[in-house]
This record gives sequence, C-alpha cells and structure tokens, in this order.
Amino acid sequence: MIYNVKDYGAVGNGRVDDTVAIQLAVNAAAQTGGTVLAPRGTYLLSASILLLDRVTLTGQGMGQTIFKLVDNYNQSIVGLVRTPFGRGTHYASLRDLTLDGNRDNQTAGQQVGFYCGVAPGQTLSDYDIAAYRVEIHHFRDYGFDPHEVVTRLTLTDCIAHHNGLDGFTFDGVQTAIVRGCQSFLNDRHGFNLVTNSAACLISQSLAYENGGNGFTIQNGSHAAQISSCEARGNRGDGIYCVEVDQNTIFNNLVMANGQYGIRLRGAAQTTIMGNLVRGNSQQENNRYTEILLDDSPARASTDCMVASNNVICDGAIRSQYGIQETAGTGDLLQTRNAFLANRVMGAVTTNLLVSGRSTMLDGNL
Repeated sequence: MIYNVKDYGAVGNGRVDDTVAIQLAVNAAAQTGGTVLAPRGTYLLSASILLLDRVTLTGQGMGQTIFKLVDNYNQSIVGLVRTPFGRGTHYASLRDLTLDGNRDNQTAGQQVGFYCGVAPGQTLSDYDIAAYRVEIHHFRDYGFDPHEVVTRLTLTDCIAHHNGLDGFTFDGVQTAIVRGCQSFLNDRHGFNLVTNSAACLISQSLAYENGGNGFTIQNGSHAAQISSCEARGNRGDGIYCVEVDQNTIFNNLVMANGQYGIRLRGAAQTTIMGNLVRGNSQQENNRYTEILLDDSPARASTDCMVASNNVICDGAIRSQYGIQETAGTGDLLQTRNAFLANRVMGAVTTNLLVSGRSTMLDGNL
C-alpha cells in the first residue's frame, strides 16, 4: 500500500515545515507495512524522520524529492532520516531522494544525513536496512552513518558529497553490500569502516577528491573487501588499513592521491591483488610510496600478500618507492609477507624495497 505524504498535510514547497506530516505518513505505513511516497518537491524538516519496521520511504528521484534541514537549526540531529534509538528496526529502506543538510546555514550541532542502528553496546540489532539511489550532501558531520549495530545493510547507487566528515561511515556494521556508490568532496574520508565492522563488501564504487583517504579500514574492522573500485585525487591515501585483519583489496584503480596509494599499518592476513596503482604521492615528489607495508604504534604487518599489481610512477611528481616493506621498529617487525608477480616502474629512489623478516619474493618485474 502507498501512503502519499501530501495526504497527511505535507506541502513540499521549500517554505513550510513538513516534519509532522511526513512522520504521520510513516507511522501509518508501519501499521501493516508499506511505501511512503514523497512526490517531487523540497520538504523542510526540523526533526528526524523515524524510519520504522517494514516501511519504504521513497521519493521520485535524487534532486527531485529533497528533504532539507531548516535554516539555523544549529543543534544536533543524528540522522535527518534515521531508525529509532534503543530498539531493533527491520526491513526498512530509503529510495530515490536527496537529503540536504543545508550546511551553509548552520553554525553548530552534530548533523548527520542517514543514521541507523540501535545504540552502542546493545545486543539488539537493526537488520535488513537498505538505501537505493539516495544522495546526501552538505551535512556538518557524516553523510551515511550506519552504526552499532546494523546487520545485513545494502547501499546501492548512493552518493555522498560536501559533508563535514566522511561521506560513508560503517560503524559496527555486520555484513554489508555497498555497490555503485560515490563519495566525493567530503572534508574527511570517502568510505570509512570502523568499530569492528565485519564482512563488508564495497564494489564498483568511487571515492575522489575527499579531504582525507578514499577508503579507510580501521578500529578492528575485518573480513572486508574493496573490489573494482576507484580511489582518485584524495588528499590523503587512496586506501588505508590500520590494525585490521583478513581484508582484501582487489582489482581497484588507485590514482593521483596526495600521499600513499595503498598503505597497510599493523595489518595482518591482508591481500592486495590485481590493482592498478599509479601516480600517487601528489603532495610531494619523492616522499610517499605507491604500496606500503609498515607497522603501527601497536602492531606489525604480518602474513600479507601483495600480488599481480601494476604499479606505475610517472609524471612530474613521483613516489619515492613503488612497493616498500619497512623492517619495523623495536619489537614490531614486519614478518612473512609475500610479494609476487608485481610489475613496478618509475619510482624516484627504487621500485621495490622489502626489509621484513621471512619475506617471500617471486616473479616481480
């Protein structure tokens, strides 16, 4: 059944506060499950819209249906659209609309676009939460922020840009499929996996011209895969993994980022395979490395495989090393890493420098 927000009093003219009307439509749909339709227009919101069980909230296209935070809100709103705190929400989705944080007209508050999850430290979980063709821009903090705990998350063909922190953050997410998404011109990272997120697949997605890294995996996140993605022109690293295990970086284009192309710090059992890594270190010539294995302050990088990558250092600004494994510091020594069948060319100092213990080298050119 379809519940049209205009039947509940929404106007969508960009001047009237439509929060109450839209929530009434969602509440009605939740009684039996159904679709809430917001026709083309700009709907001003002054509070979170709570997305409830078995409800699909849909517009008529990105840039056509716009939910916009009111001017001078200037306080925290953790999710302009969100699932409720403290309870598990199931089978809920968001489709075909834009969330606008109106950042230029806000001076204070933590403001997030889409948020789901129960609460940190809870055993309950939101599950089967999805967003399809949703654009989120100009929030003071995060664009997409699925949080502790969300299980079976799907994001398809979504866009995040011009947000104050990360475009997409996955915080305590257990099993996610992220496909065909774009994250660009955010102040920090494009995509960020944190807080023991597990089994997240990010594929066919693009992170470019963000203020931090294109893709970051950290804080115990594991069993993630970044495949067939592009990290280009980010100010930090293209792909950065720190103190995480069992992740796979496969068949990506990592190009023209400011610092490292792909960097592991204190990572274990991580595979870097089949990537084209080209022309990074754009912040400074002869400073950074295209693919680096290093230790963090707490851990060494061990049991990792770097195989069948095409690493090219060209242009006026070039990396110091093509592929580098540091020895490590103190008791934190890089150990049992393998470098197999990589093609490396054009680094300023040397193309391949490995200094760890029990390193395996074979077939590199």
